[in-house]
Amino acid sequence: MQTQTIKTELLINGKKTIIGHQFLEDIVRDIPDIKENQEVFNSLVFSDNPDVREYLTRVDNLSKKSVHILLQDTNQEVVDGVLSNSDLAKLIREEALLKIIDTDNIKLLMTIASNIDDYVKCDLCKIVKILANHKSAAVRYNLVRNWSSDGVPVKILKQLSKDKDIDVAKEATDSLERRI
Repeated sequence: MQTQTIKTELLINGKKTIIGHQFLEDIVRDIPDIKENQEVFNSLVFSDNPDVREYLTRVDNLSKKSVHILLQDTNQEVVDGVLSNSDLAKLIREEALLKIIDTDNIKLLMTIASNIDDYVKCDLCKIVKILANHKSAAVRYNLVRNWSSDGVPVKILKQLSKDKDIDVAKEATDSLERRI
């Protein structure tokens, strides 16, 4: 992802002043999260200020293109923010999610597992199977610990109820019992 310094100007009663990165970081939180501001958000995803980009992951009115730009961010907190936002997660394509999974970043995998139901544009069975067989118990645990999730099939829950990690096995067993 290529970033750039965002030139920001403030217009007050026709008088223009140039402002710096700190003011932009402060004011971005006050830009109304409405569809009419989507073009502004689309420009800000390229900001060289990671705090501005991270804040954008809390905005619900990002375009699909902006979501995919932020998913390629070098800052893990930005990517995690996109994966955690249920409105933005609905825009994530399977190829992008699989690319993140291939990085084997445990924090991001745990976030994906915790929010598995939100990725509606993905083949969840495929994603769940990958996460259920991951070497990290923390990833597997996050997959089964969400009591309200229906994204994990019974077959996978049965597999994880026999997991070598006792916490994963217990959560999977509890999830199975709630479903039956």
